[in-house]
Amino acid sequence: MRWCLRVKLAQNWREFGRLLLATEDRPVVEQSRKDVFWGAKIAEDGSLVGMNVLGRLLMELREQLKGDGSENLRAVEPLAIPEFLLLQQPIGTICATDSASRPAEAEARPLRPVAAPPPRELPQPSLFDKPMIARGQLDIQQNNRPGEAQSKTDLPTYPEYKSARVHWLGEIPSHWQEKRGKYIFREIDERSVTGEEELLSVSHTTGVTPRSQKNVTMFKAESYVGHKVARPNDVVINTMWAWMSALGVSKNVGIVSPAYGVYRPFNQQDFLPEYVDYLLRTPLLKWEYICRSTGIRSSRLRLYPDKFLGIAFPSPPLGEQGRMVAFLRAKEVQVRRLIRNKRRLIGLLNEQKQAIINQAVTRGLNPNAPMKPTGIEWMLEIPAHWEAKRLKYLTKFLNGIAFKPSDWKDTGVPIIRIENLNGGENFNYTERTDLPERMLIQPGDLVFAWSGNRGTSFGSFEWTRDFPAYLNQHIFKLDGYDLHRKYFFYLLRAVTKHVEDNAHGIIGLVHITKPALGAIFVPVATPQEQAAIADKIDEEAAELNQAIGKIVSEIRLISEYRERLIADVVTGKLDVRHIEIPAPADEPALDEEEALEEGLETDDAAVMEGADANE
Repeated sequence: MRWCLRVKLAQNWREFGRLLLATEDRPVVEQSRKDVFWGAKIAEDGSLVGMNVLGRLLMELREQLKGDGSENLRAVEPLAIPEFLLLQQPIGTICATDSASRPAEAEARPLRPVAAPPPRELPQPSLFDKPMIARGQLDIQQNNRPGEAQSKTDLPTYPEYKSARVHWLGEIPSHWQEKRGKYIFREIDERSVTGEEELLSVSHTTGVTPRSQKNVTMFKAESYVGHKVARPNDVVINTMWAWMSALGVSKNVGIVSPAYGVYRPFNQQDFLPEYVDYLLRTPLLKWEYICRSTGIRSSRLRLYPDKFLGIAFPSPPLGEQGRMVAFLRAKEVQVRRLIRNKRRLIGLLNEQKQAIINQAVTRGLNPNAPMKPTGIEWMLEIPAHWEAKRLKYLTKFLNGIAFKPSDWKDTGVPIIRIENLNGGENFNYTERTDLPERMLIQPGDLVFAWSGNRGTSFGSFEWTRDFPAYLNQHIFKLDGYDLHRKYFFYLLRAVTKHVEDNAHGIIGLVHITKPALGAIFVPVATPQEQAAIADKIDEEAAELNQAIGKIVSEIRLISEYRERLIADVVTGKLDVRHIEIPAPADEPALDEEEALEEGLETDDAAVMEGADANE
């Protein structure tokens, strides 16, 4: 795509160049209805969500056009691809016509810092923006107003900068160096003989960690003989998911999938492993991974060794790396504690909402109604005129479709996976025309995730998106029920804790079979009462839902702040060499809710393929 845009500019030198320069330093976003790889979709809050690869490539080309070497863009050499033909003829060098004048306002000018975008924007600045975090917004205090970051100390930039040789870095401090990956790392292909080493997980959220520290241990492979061995300070990359930053530096000896890439530093004295771990997972490098990955669609991209080793990385002095790591660790403790406190507040609000639901669906709205015993542990008594029925007599549980990776496309009808039930915007699509119509979920349909994380992705959900989508496996569609829809949704939310207690699985990740779910008794109000109960819950929970939504937005902003801060520090946009770093505080251990935040990881999801809803 880079080459195609270069060709477009050369063939439309004046007009296309003028359009690029007219955007000045503003972000360029390819707005799309479906494609979140090349462009971005409009979210419910009006923000644009997506990878925006095309927009970023256009911003990259715009900055090249502004620079001193813009005349070099007039000629585009053919790609080094065998049989690179057009109409059976070899493609030669493509040049702008000699009469094509320089686009208006394209005079060479030095790159200048761009003010940081408002916090609500996605962390997708131009490849040349600096810094992504405005000075004076770097100290988070727990008594700040929600979502805001205030500062006691302005963090300076370095006194002198120079243009980096690669575009993704923009400018770097004048005393820093740049090194290609091939001069820093070498690929390692050490294989396990016994398969008994620690199994490592490679995640886009937590990097490289022992699988034993995660809550996914079921359905392991029979043998891990032949898996790749990673050692401390090795870089491990999930080749298929590098475009999501599923990589990091290992702290342990362990084994990973044979399909992963393992890279070992030539010289341990050149880079601190902690600095490398921060650097490799920054947003700007994420886009570099995307552009260098190979694949016919976004979900199938691969970052191969030669492409990774061809990336140029900043190389600051070792002492500065240590200061950066110490500063970022101190900040991360603050951020983690702030997010933890907000999550706990969400937990308290959810408990309050759950109490409202439980009271309404088990006892009704009339406090003076006569009650009768049920003999059922979780609902000892219900109104005398209600019934207690097993779920299997109230609805049918239709398991989702077992899509294969070959079914995943970048266009077509969306596929609902567990992450999409919790607001995830990363959809796979299918173009298959042989799928059953009843598995096409419509807005307002109820579903039940029978395999997921306790308290987050397990249980009942209402499909609230404004488009239909096919249901993936591990999720039931609730079909053929006569109960009031919203009342039934709340009824299932009320029994979720009971379902989880009776689901088999380890702490965290749980699943329940169709027979076990269908056997659960639930209270059933009269048809006249069902609508009234649903309306009452909606009314009483509205304020709580609003508060929870606000806190969720605050957590998202804080996470974006952390991501941008790390990127600005490790790429030299901010100078922390002389900043007073607070004494190291003990970082709180992850509580269960934080440990389960990841859900089904990309490398863990595959082990769930053997799970059967009917057993």
